[in-house]
Amino acid sequence: MAFITLNKAHLFHNLDLLCAKAGGKHKVMAVLKDNAYGHGLEIMASLIHAYGIRKIAVKNLQEARLVSSLFDETLVLVEHPTCKEVPSNVSLAIHSYESLLCLERGSSLHVALDTGMHRNGIKEDEIEKTLEYVAHKGLVLKGMFTHFRSADELSSDFFWQRRAFESVKAKTKLLLDTLRLPPIAFHACNSAGLLRSHSLGSDDFARCGISLYGYTTLSPLIGHYDLLPVLSLWGERLSTRVLKKGERVGYGGVYEASHDEVISTYDVGYGDGFFRFDGHEPVVMTNGQKSKGKMSMDSFCLGGEADEVCLFNDANALAQQFKTINYEIITKLSPSLKRIVI
Repeated sequence: MAFITLNKAHLFHNLDLLCAKAGGKHKVMAVLKDNAYGHGLEIMASLIHAYGIRKIAVKNLQEARLVSSLFDETLVLVEHPTCKEVPSNVSLAIHSYESLLCLERGSSLHVALDTGMHRNGIKEDEIEKTLEYVAHKGLVLKGMFTHFRSADELSSDFFWQRRAFESVKAKTKLLLDTLRLPPIAFHACNSAGLLRSHSLGSDDFARCGISLYGYTTLSPLIGHYDLLPVLSLWGERLSTRVLKKGERVGYGGVYEASHDEVISTYDVGYGDGFFRFDGHEPVVMTNGQKSKGKMSMDSFCLGGEADEVCLFNDANALAQQFKTINYEIITKLSPSLKRIVI
């Protein structure tokens, strides 16, 4: 049965690096959205908690309800405002002034600020009415945050957006005092923002996602970072046969044996979230073996007869082959695959 291994030592190594950068475990919010980037939400939440992280971010309330009891605060990043009951330690990210109006009294929230990405968030000229509404409605404002559009790129965008956030932060603090609202947390840095910064400055914490799992998309001209991939994908052998010279294997018979050879079929396919390949360009596995023929929904072929094969233990190599990013390789993996901590 195909399975995933999760390397606890690699995870804790990455957390050590990130916490040292941020200024301590209390300065890191671990992003576990989308099934912990494909690693498995509940098992990763347990490991993150054991390490000592006490703040997390998830995609929606469904994810929050599974793991929020382990943490002091859970930030839900992608959820429409709701009147459903929300645990007291769960906050909703609010991405527009209009969505703020849908919240029930007493709801906890973090307000997203648009500082240049222009994807989500309230604009600077909406901050005052936002805070006034928070005070009038009796909402619990826990934080304000932004998201960098180009933190992983070699450009000046990161610096001007950082300055824009600092300006908005100063304005917000004055308005909080005027409206007699309690202090709140401010956070901006994602993984790339934290890794390329000397410190968080006056921010309260960083939201670390992809770097937890051992990856960064930072330009190598900015820096190199000792991150270790956490996840490996393994397949188990279903069958073995001798493919005679001239015989073809799989759908469409794309691969033809140039000589008699031993091949085996393994129990991983595109139904498990691995990229579908058409057989014309073989995919290189971790041990250097090349796939033979098309990938099926539940299986693919390799030369040899090993009982188990590692499809990948570093998503960067596969991302290059499929012309995508490491995020997509790992987040596509099926939640139904067994996950084992090693």
